[in-house]
Amino acid sequence: MPPPPSDRPDPRPDPRERFGWHPEPELIGYDDETRSRPALEALGKAAWAAGLDYLYGEAFRRAMGEPAGYAALRRVFYGSAADGSTAAPAEAPRGPTTSDALIEEFRSRLAPHNLNAYHPRSLSYFTPPPLVMSIVGEVLAQILNQGVDVWHAGPSSAFVEEEVGRWLCSLVGYGPDSFAVLTSGGVMANFMALTVARDIHLAELLDLRRPPRGRELEGHRVYASDQAHFSISRALDELGFPSATLHVVPADERFRLRGPAVAAAIADDRARGLRPFAICAVAGSTNTGAVDYTAELADLAERERLWLHVDAAYGGAARLSARDAARVADLERADSVTIDPHKWFFQAYDIGALVVRRGANLLQTFQRSPEYYRGGEPEAGTHRDGVGDGLGMSEPLNFYQRSMEGTRRFRALKLWLSWKHLGTDGLGRLVEANNDLATYLARRIAERDDFEALPSEPEVSVVCFRHLPGGRATAGGLDPTAIDAHQDALQVALEASGDGWLSTTRLHGRTYLRAGIVNFLTVESDIDRLLDDLCRLAAETLMSGG
Repeated sequence: MPPPPSDRPDPRPDPRERFGWHPEPELIGYDDETRSRPALEALGKAAWAAGLDYLYGEAFRRAMGEPAGYAALRRVFYGSAADGSTAAPAEAPRGPTTSDALIEEFRSRLAPHNLNAYHPRSLSYFTPPPLVMSIVGEVLAQILNQGVDVWHAGPSSAFVEEEVGRWLCSLVGYGPDSFAVLTSGGVMANFMALTVARDIHLAELLDLRRPPRGRELEGHRVYASDQAHFSISRALDELGFPSATLHVVPADERFRLRGPAVAAAIADDRARGLRPFAICAVAGSTNTGAVDYTAELADLAERERLWLHVDAAYGGAARLSARDAARVADLERADSVTIDPHKWFFQAYDIGALVVRRGANLLQTFQRSPEYYRGGEPEAGTHRDGVGDGLGMSEPLNFYQRSMEGTRRFRALKLWLSWKHLGTDGLGRLVEANNDLATYLARRIAERDDFEALPSEPEVSVVCFRHLPGGRATAGGLDPTAIDAHQDALQVALEASGDGWLSTTRLHGRTYLRAGIVNFLTVESDIDRLLDDLCRLAAETLMSGG
């Protein structure tokens, strides 16, 4: 009888024999602890130090790296060609480079030139500073290198994702038959949600025993507001629906979709012989933070037999707070919900999620069984297709059967560690602090004559506002396009200054500055300084004729 694996001799050849062509062979052949661990620890220390040097030397110094403009930064990054033009990306390197040289290249070539989400006045595209435990989770996940598609490729990783998914289901308010799948972000989650709506709900409406395809996708309608995320329209296009399928319903004066407006659109479409089949609501729009009237839309969806999807990629995290959960009420009434932990859960990129009320719908939509995954398939007679999809399943959990994606990296670990580290209450405290800052910014704006916000009070932590040169009375007599250009000039000037970062958007045909406050390092004094900076930059811009 052969000895157990642990007792068998396993002499590891010196990595210099196998990888001597590289100046650091111990970092390539790292399977011998004695030879490689000291080098790996030194590399890890150097990499972590480079990260901290970026954090404290760059990220907290400027909200946007320098130079801030695209053309200037491209010249800095790629250099100049012999003829003086901007050089193109270099050819792939033929030979090796030492780790010290690469870390130095990170320090000098990359670190100084980024949007720095850590900066307390960086209030931009829902890019929060990640929690430290999220960063740690990302490092550990990459070391484990698990493929979360078939259970055998990431056994415990699948359980971590299942558990995080259960937490997300509970956060939405779903029961034990619900299920959640992690995605790259909201675009993929919205795409998958509409795939399920097409293959499950539309098939039921058409009385089909298979998913509808081709001409069967004509003559249907999906309803969303003019504040819906672009991924809704893109998903319908990619899923084969005609361009007219999306019926855009105007939002109200506070940018919210209301039930009566959708009901009127449905009645008009039915009178024209069209078939409504889904509503796509928003709980915390990217543009304004608006929250649609989910209860009204859910009532309407039930009456009209429509699938209700809620894009709560950003706003869903308000449910972490007992105080603020009511700001995104009634999510549990939706058939599917998108949540993006890399937004308001303060997670490192990337991690989104699709949460569905009936987990079996994911299996019915995405289940495939290629021959090379036979080892990960359930044993004969144990599969419970269509029966629940929560904890306690008796067969292996193969996520590729519940998702558009196949091989996926271990996204769940960072959220799992972060959620355990802070707890739901701790995460909720961070969300509450951001909402309080948005309220504070709106109040400061209302107290001044040279700013105005739209809407005047935020629903969650987005504030859209603009500077009024000379105050409201003076600005009222100016060309509106000139005021629009003034906001753009202010955004550019603030970005170039490095002291803050805001995006811009268009509301009711006019340009506004937009503060998306998802930065848990921001405090009230940062809001005060931001407004002061904008006033100073406005004066400088107007004086220069910009």
